[in-house]
Amino acid sequence: MASQKYNILYGRLSQEDERQRDDRQKESNSIHNQKLFLEQYAADHGFENTLFLADDGYSGTNFDRPAWKKIIEMVERDEVETIIVKDLSRLGREYLQVGQYTEIYFPEKGVRFIAVNDGVDSLVESSNDFNPIRNWANELHAKDTSKKVRAIKKMQAERGERLGGKPPYGYKKKDKDSKEIIPDEETAPIVRRIFDLCAAGKGPNQIARILTREQVLNPTNQYYQATGTACTNLDTTRPYTWSGRTVAKILENKVYIGHTLNMKKTTLSYKNKKQIQKPESEQILVESTHEPLISMEIWEIVQDVREHKRRPPKHMEEPNLFSGLVYCADCGKYMVLCRTEKMREDQYYFRCSTYGKRGKTACSPHQIREADLKAIVLDDLRRVTHFARMKERQFAQYINQRNTAELRREINRLQKELDSMHRRYDELSALFKRLCEDNVLGRVSDKQFRMLSADYNAEQKNLSVAIPAKEEQLEKLKASAANVDAFIEKAKRYTTIDELTPELLRLFIQRIEVGERSQKYSRSAGQSVRIVYRDIGRVDSPMQEGEQAPHIAKQITDIEEIKRLLA
Repeated sequence: MASQKYNILYGRLSQEDERQRDDRQKESNSIHNQKLFLEQYAADHGFENTLFLADDGYSGTNFDRPAWKKIIEMVERDEVETIIVKDLSRLGREYLQVGQYTEIYFPEKGVRFIAVNDGVDSLVESSNDFNPIRNWANELHAKDTSKKVRAIKKMQAERGERLGGKPPYGYKKKDKDSKEIIPDEETAPIVRRIFDLCAAGKGPNQIARILTREQVLNPTNQYYQATGTACTNLDTTRPYTWSGRTVAKILENKVYIGHTLNMKKTTLSYKNKKQIQKPESEQILVESTHEPLISMEIWEIVQDVREHKRRPPKHMEEPNLFSGLVYCADCGKYMVLCRTEKMREDQYYFRCSTYGKRGKTACSPHQIREADLKAIVLDDLRRVTHFARMKERQFAQYINQRNTAELRREINRLQKELDSMHRRYDELSALFKRLCEDNVLGRVSDKQFRMLSADYNAEQKNLSVAIPAKEEQLEKLKASAANVDAFIEKAKRYTTIDELTPELLRLFIQRIEVGERSQKYSRSAGQSVRIVYRDIGRVDSPMQEGEQAPHIAKQITDIEEIKRLLA
């Protein structure tokens, strides 16, 4: 038997076959029934030493299938006499590849090929005459099936249905066969803690180290222990090891604010199943599809922290309290916290990053001690929240009156810029079309055409990037009208503020801008600090008149504050 060649009985069933066929066809094409059918055929026609191999759940548009690859290895070792399939579509639905196997490869290797239902037998030459047409029809079926599946998936995505099988970490299925997800009592608190730690200024790697140190099961091992199903990248030898990448993915996932984001990935084609990331504009986001684990307030704070996160020095485990909040009032760049092991804590100071990188020709130090900034911000935060709590009506009236006029002027300015950019983009398209016509008619030489078209294309490419950014800027400005009620509600939750914490800073403050001292290198000269609050912008109320923290003179203009918000 060792020297006797095998008669291979091969079966294949794809997920598309199961979805698109009716119940009778599904049963007929099942792997079990293909096996029974092929074994009966082999017995009836005297084929001995048979071996049944099958690929269940694999598309016919490519041949990267485990059982098929094993068959090819056996063919290469000259261990195969005959390959028998139910029909040509079970072999595959890529007509060029199927034709290459049946017309060239199998004959070269001396392998007999039989497709029972199609009446194909390589020993009977006339039975192969219609193979190219059959293979072409099989590929058309695969292409049509792929289109139908994509259309169904898109409709499901637009309805907000989850397309994935495994629920996100922090959730579980409502019941075994349901696509609806609900918070998981075991893991939902861990997700909330991850967001709280990030809101407090911790980065993904720091959070991962905390969870690892506290022996919290990572998502893949938690799912494996809960369901018995192994996920990709499961490592049971390190069940409590978290990575910064895993934490970062959780912090970026909109599922935790109750939204469903579908169609994030696609395949290159119905033949090539390699997955690629779809652009954000082609993804489908449906809001409020399930119960959120975190509030929108925490989500926005975390995204802001992630956007402006600065890596702490290696010798400093604790992050900068003001990380991502402090900026130079003149150049607009972030300010860095300067601290070393040899410095006392009260000697830590902020300095303009532009000055640190490029020197005094680019900007000035704008230096301010961290301790002084803490005192200033704490004092102003107490003042503003007290004002909001104690005089709600006057506070709301002041904020709304101040914002209305400046917002309208800035929106009009941005809209004019955007309109001008759109006009120029259309002009470039018309110019390029005219240039092509002139080149064809010989009015413009090929050299001139290449030079001018390169310039036009470069300018148009820059505009195609600038226009969406400007539109986003405009929408952001339109949405930045003061939300006084939200600020007042937050102020009511914090009636006593004894010290600054990362959570408090990011809950109330959007940006802090530090100006240069009126007299350089003088420790007693005045220095402006501009504090921009979330929801309401800056607060320069009558209550502030005559007040001045040590070495600080708050000098703010509305239009400057709005521009800085958009930077």
